[in-house]
Amino acid sequence: MSTLDINKIENEEEKSPDKKQIEAEEKEMMLKTEAENNEINAESKEGEGLVKAALSADVIEQGREVKPKFIPIGAIKMPGFFTRNSDKTKEEEAIEKDPENDKADESAKPKRNHFQFLHTCPFTKFLHHPTQNDKDDSNIDEKKGSRLFNVKYPKIFKKGSSKDPEATLASMETLEDKLDTPNDGMENVKLDPEEAVDGKVATKLPLKERIRQKKFIIDDIVVCCIVVLVLLAVIIGVIVGARAGPPAERPLRLGRYITTISSCGPVEGILDEGVYKFYSIPYALPPIEEKRFTYATPLNNISMCWNDTLQAHNPGPLCMQFLENGTITGEEDCLTLDVVTPHVRYDSQLPVVILIGANTLAGGISPAQPSALYARTKEVVFVRPNFRLGPFGFLALDILSNSKYPQTSGNYGLSDLLAALQWVNLNIQHFGGDPKSVTLLGHRAGATLTAALTTVTKARKLYSRAWLSSGSVIFPGEPLEQSQKNNELFKQNSKCLTDADCLRRLPAPAILTAMPDTWLGNDIGTLPKSGEIKHSWLVLDGDLLRLHAYESWDIQKEAKETGKEKAFKPIVFGTTQHSGHSETLRMKHLNWTAELVEKIINDSVIGEKNLTKSVFKHFNKTYEGLVELISSVRTLCPLVSLSRLRLVAPLYVVMGSGAGGGSARRATAGGAAGSGLAAVDADIEAILGTFDSEVPEQRRFMSSMQQLFYYYVWHGTSPGPDTGLIAVGQDLLPLHGLPACDLLIQEDIVPRYAHVD
Repeated sequence: MSTLDINKIENEEEKSPDKKQIEAEEKEMMLKTEAENNEINAESKEGEGLVKAALSADVIEQGREVKPKFIPIGAIKMPGFFTRNSDKTKEEEAIEKDPENDKADESAKPKRNHFQFLHTCPFTKFLHHPTQNDKDDSNIDEKKGSRLFNVKYPKIFKKGSSKDPEATLASMETLEDKLDTPNDGMENVKLDPEEAVDGKVATKLPLKERIRQKKFIIDDIVVCCIVVLVLLAVIIGVIVGARAGPPAERPLRLGRYITTISSCGPVEGILDEGVYKFYSIPYALPPIEEKRFTYATPLNNISMCWNDTLQAHNPGPLCMQFLENGTITGEEDCLTLDVVTPHVRYDSQLPVVILIGANTLAGGISPAQPSALYARTKEVVFVRPNFRLGPFGFLALDILSNSKYPQTSGNYGLSDLLAALQWVNLNIQHFGGDPKSVTLLGHRAGATLTAALTTVTKARKLYSRAWLSSGSVIFPGEPLEQSQKNNELFKQNSKCLTDADCLRRLPAPAILTAMPDTWLGNDIGTLPKSGEIKHSWLVLDGDLLRLHAYESWDIQKEAKETGKEKAFKPIVFGTTQHSGHSETLRMKHLNWTAELVEKIINDSVIGEKNLTKSVFKHFNKTYEGLVELISSVRTLCPLVSLSRLRLVAPLYVVMGSGAGGGSARRATAGGAAGSGLAAVDADIEAILGTFDSEVPEQRRFMSSMQQLFYYYVWHGTSPGPDTGLIAVGQDLLPLHGLPACDLLIQEDIVPRYAHVD
């Protein structure tokens, strides 16, 4: 018999009832533990990825058969049996961790493919791998099989808790020792279920559930930040993209030349004085040969246009005309216009000012010229069209009417302006202008033409508002047949009595010399006399002008009041207090005495009507008083009558005290005229910056005049006092009546003897 058999027999013999009872209790405890483990396995079946430790085979220890055990969540499977070091405390042993168990845990985790690059960030690594001291906050819940990832989150991401649980690491040996030797010093501490969820277990929850429970992780915060940044980038991109477009300014060639387009082809202008200037752009066919004495023909066919880029670098010639000194200048082929603009762009389109200027309808260079300075500083686009003057622009004859259908003649210069307005409406946006904001600025004879344009049906949609400076209020009222008879003298002088082609073949200078001398008269600077001859260039041709201007304005007013037509186009009238002043008149006498002034007045219509004493109640016996009376009879009071009775439009008057620099600079009774007079060009020169402002009073007047005009250009209303009459001097002030005009109107001097262009 072997020693093993002997020991076995001895052991069996030595078994007492107490030992058998102990073995039964141990078996019962093992069965109970196994049942508990089965329950834990059933509860943790969903989380197959949680840490699960199981024995791969039965373990035989001290002759007993041990079933596989599961390691509770929080425990880490150690290789072999855990050997305690007597030199270490229980707390130090509890926090020890084997790297191989970390790998086993990581392999058991579900793979997360989102934002993996964030795990390489040092800050993220710190959050996922806390320090040794942070691990003391972990514990284990044996019953629910909860798994604790040893992660310490910042307080802002962590749910507050008053508990301070401790988790103890256990191995298979620890669990077996607990079963076999309950007093071995090892303890299992239960986890707080809420704290377990606060850690990495929260990553297993769906996003909606984390939001509902207000338990967020680092990835959620990072994702939110990235989403916010992306949204900001998208919003900024949309804003920048919406504001992006074509270049603000077209590129320059050689740093000086700029090209834009028109309805007839490319046009190249020049950069000069800080603005872009385009000179002599054709807007109609040349009015020569068979097109002489015909209405303007717009460039509405590609065959009429240029092939290459039009070089609009230099000013072109004026239309053929008589100057005020009797000389002839200009060319017949002249239907071009100049554009001066501060920008060549399509965004921020600027108001357009069309300058229509002529001293008389027979000719005379007007000061209404584009200003580079005020195009830039006032942000407007200036357009100055050339138009035919004298017989080339207004000759009405029966032989000309009979040569065309419908039978009409005259007003060719008015048709030029209509064609220029059509060109502006079609092309000005390519030059930085706004075709819906067009102001007609007419000066002297140009103002008379502008007033006539306001009555032309075809022109009403081509402009927004009108400004008339020192224009005539005498408009054609005779039918075409009567006007043709009045021009018979021209036929006799030209020797073309029956043939219109004869007139078209005549040299241009011969046309001008055939004009009667009386057609060149200018009565704006003289007092009226009985029997004076007046020649009206404009005629009721039956096409462009069908009604008298007064009748046309009355119809427009009635349509506005009844709502049949949209708003009546705003009109502003204006003149100067001394519009009759000229150097020619001033130099006529070296010494303007009171007796001389009184004699001139007595020799006029005023003296014939015994009104000399009456007018001297309003005007003094000086040169200044004389030109003020002339201005009142010829221009100011007729405009007052027109604006007050017909159009109910505002009227401004440039006062001599403002434009001339004060009363100290005025002329005296025995002296020559001083520079204190507000001449006929003072308002236009102030508007366009050519006014000679030597003293502070003149500079203040210039500022007031510009304020009045450019505010009207931008807004269509007057910034001055809300009255019918505005006095422009040092400031914009209301003008409370003009007693002298009331006298002249009452005595039928006005508007009967108003000047005629």
